[in-house]
Amino acid sequence: MEITEWTQDLNLGIEIIDSQHRRIVDYINDLTHAIIAENQAEVADVLERLRDYTFDHFAFEEQLMKKAGYELLEAHQAVHRRFEEKVVRMQHELQSGRDPFGIARRVRTALLAWLIQHIRHEDVDYVPLVKKSLKSNESWIESTLTRIFGSSSATS
Repeated sequence: MEITEWTQDLNLGIEIIDSQHRRIVDYINDLTHAIIAENQAEVADVLERLRDYTFDHFAFEEQLMKKAGYELLEAHQAVHRRFEEKVVRMQHELQSGRDPFGIARRVRTALLAWLIQHIRHEDVDYVPLVKKSLKSNESWIESTLTRIFGSSSATS
């Protein structure tokens, strides 16, 4: 199992979103280390932090799209909700005690594949509109980051 490196082709050109996506990849790598170490408690902890951060990222991203007037917001939200449901099911499966490392490997693989696919095929669609909106709403960004993540830095 290898460590995932962020590649420049995954950047959307919206630094706040790119930094959040990079942080999700960092969590995936933390999960990889916990699996390699066969540390079940660390696997559960990383998965919980990964879930929370990813769901917060979705909320922030959706707020950006809403503020920008993105027409496909509801469809994008539906994609996020389906993924959240999948993560919750996998987390319940992990808590059942059955094959925790096998489940963790599946979660890791699914999340990584989904993230790359989602960035390249869905997130890319909102970029032009959100970039335009961000130029005129910088103070809104700070308050929204604080409300969703608890600080104006979404990389922690």
